[in-house]
Amino acid sequence: MGDVEGAMQTPDGRWRVEIVRRGGNRWYRIVAGERVLDWLSIAAVERILDEAGVDRHTLVEVDQRTDPPEQPTPFGDRSDRDDRGR
Repeated sequence: MGDVEGAMQTPDGRWRVEIVRRGGNRWYRIVAGERVLDWLSIAAVERILDEAGVDRHTLVEVDQRTDPPEQPTPFGDRSDRDDRGR
């Protein structure tokens, strides 16, 4: 799964971006409600947040050991995308 090195989220906690590392690999993960998009590049994170209308400038740093709040998935079904958000 990897170790979460840091995390940022929207002030309401609905969107969370985590920086994950396992061994020599580093990637990003988006958590929004029950939906998790894993193994993302920073460009993919920016694109997904932009498409969802999330203002990246409002993200605030959070304690990465804190579980994100449980909320309904705000961006609907993305079953057409693989785990990397594509």
